[in-house]
Amino acid sequence: MDWPQVKGRIEKDYPLKTLCTWKIGGPGKIVYWPQEQEDLVRIVLWCRTQKKPFVLLGRGSNVLLPDEGLNCLVIVSTELKNISWLENIVQVEAGYPLMLLARECAKRSLQGLEFAAGIPGTVGGALAINAGAYGGEIGGLVRELTVLTPEGKRIVLPREEIAFGYRCSSLQAKKYYILESTFELQVNDSKILLERIREFNSKRKNTQPLEFPNAGSVFRNPQGHSAARLIEAAGWKGYRVGGAQVSEKHANFIVNRGDAKAAEVRELIQLIQTDVFHKFGIQLQTEVKMF
Repeated sequence: MDWPQVKGRIEKDYPLKTLCTWKIGGPGKIVYWPQEQEDLVRIVLWCRTQKKPFVLLGRGSNVLLPDEGLNCLVIVSTELKNISWLENIVQVEAGYPLMLLARECAKRSLQGLEFAAGIPGTVGGALAINAGAYGGEIGGLVRELTVLTPEGKRIVLPREEIAFGYRCSSLQAKKYYILESTFELQVNDSKILLERIREFNSKRKNTQPLEFPNAGSVFRNPQGHSAARLIEAAGWKGYRVGGAQVSEKHANFIVNRGDAKAAEVRELIQLIQTDVFHKFGIQLQTEVKMF
């Protein structure tokens, strides 16, 4: 491969299951971790000009990767984690761990991200889908974003030019790649914020199957309904296809019991969608991205 001039780690035939929280996936033909933003820009531009397919991953907390692997370049953003602080303004690169950012903000008496202290993704991935929990959403904290357009142009978007919805954003629709974000947070007592994080994490531990590999909520909540309640009411809690199981603790989680395949997760998703629609007339939409 006529590789461009970029810095960062490169691996061939790398196990994709190590790059996602579901711990599922075959080999990635070539996996690359850009060292700096400029490296990410250069490799994306190279892929575009050379017409080379690629996939961009963060911490893989919201994806189902295929059993056969990916026969293309896989770009992993997790080395892009520079951060700067100025009073209540935080500027952070897309690969920064969201859980770490939430806790660091709380320690610095900056309020707003406490809900995210248990979400195991990157800042960039969270922004793309407007991640949220316990009444909070990350989109509402944005001041501006630096993104890479599909044409390879780096632009800065003020908050008013970005549309955030329930588990979606205009960033996805326009196929923008997030490079860096600027958050504007409120000031509050760090003890109060850290206690709020402890409460949220305790609730997660009691209600979510954190002891097994998973990708968080599999389905979006339909308007006026809870996906978990619909799945449980349809009788799917604990149901298993191979190594993939609907969690006995939270019905909107599908867990990997040790040897799950992507095909088994897909089959379980389709079975649930068909049955819930048959029983309740509601079509469940997946929240996870499936390759």
